[in-house]
Amino acid sequence: MKTWLATYGTKALLLLFSSLLAAAVFVTSVKAGEDNFKDRELMLQLGSAAAFVVVLVTAADAALNEREKEKARKQVARAARTLGVTYNNTLHPLSTALGELAQQYSAAFSSSSAAVPPALATAQTAQWTTVRTSVLTGAAVLTADPDPSSGLARARCSLYRLKDRSKHEFELEDWAGATPGPRTTIDGAAGSHLLHDILESRTPFHVGSATGYVSRIDPFSTTYKSVIAVAVAAGSEEYGVLIVDAPLVTDLTVEHVVLMQSVAGLLAATLALTK
Repeated sequence: MKTWLATYGTKALLLLFSSLLAAAVFVTSVKAGEDNFKDRELMLQLGSAAAFVVVLVTAADAALNEREKEKARKQVARAARTLGVTYNNTLHPLSTALGELAQQYSAAFSSSSAAVPPALATAQTAQWTTVRTSVLTGAAVLTADPDPSSGLARARCSLYRLKDRSKHEFELEDWAGATPGPRTTIDGAAGSHLLHDILESRTPFHVGSATGYVSRIDPFSTTYKSVIAVAVAAGSEEYGVLIVDAPLVTDLTVEHVVLMQSVAGLLAATLALTK
């Protein structure tokens, strides 16, 4: 309340002062225009001074308005970030729990030796394609801001499935977002990083200004400087790693890590039900 009174009280005083000065400019101009007025030169000087002060007051009011607009923009941005964090922190445990339930259901169904009906198998394949495409496209769009000139995504999201654990080998299954496309296989030291540091430990890896880390997949990349990699796992089942990358070190924030964990949980739950 005090801030509101201070802000709008200041604006009211500026308006009042500006009005008085405008009236003074009018009076002095009238006096200066009278032939029989003795101090015409003084009136002209006073009128000029009053007009100059009016300009200064107007500029001060404009600056105050711009400051209030910038403050409002920052408040909206903070509210959006807070909403995003709240949403992701709610979605993440739900997607994790869904994945665990799906994995338990899948294990129980597999142990029953019941055959999957053909119609169900077809539906599972279609639904997995839908979920995978939605997650990859959504992650690419919801992380880094789009290119201002083209409106296209600047981030790129990729799903790597674990192909050979002994060789630390991951194979690209699908991707969406900015071109060029990601590499088709990750193995060697980079694959070991994905397997041990991310998938097995279920620990997200974040590259960017918030962490100061660089990519272990391609430390010298010139096409991306921000990376988030999270495990795609449901219960005891480990499927692969979901990776999003963007060109600037400031593109992917800490809030995006929880978002990626949440959508990776949805991928894992779908995989558990459709494998």
